Amino acid sequence: MRVLLGEGIPEAFQGLPHPVQVKAARMISLIATYPEMYPVRLVGLMRGYRYFNALGYHFYYSTSSQEVRIAAILPGRMEHA
Repeated sequence: MRVLLGEGIPEAFQGLPHPVQVKAARMISLIATYPEMYPVRLVGLMRGYRYFNALGYHFYYSTSSQEVRIAAILPGRMEHA
């Protein structure tokens, strides 16, 4: 399955601390194989997106039959996103 990065995601990723980048890269590799392994956000601005946490940062993504699209990277303390 192909992984696509939304607008501004590559720049945001580069601005993250290195340990976060390493952990997130591993998790993104997993979702390319198992796209539905993480929960769907049920409330807030990112409702309907799946997400995972990498050392305090939430990575939000959506899936289709052939791709995973990383849509947002938000600090974990943003509870209402």
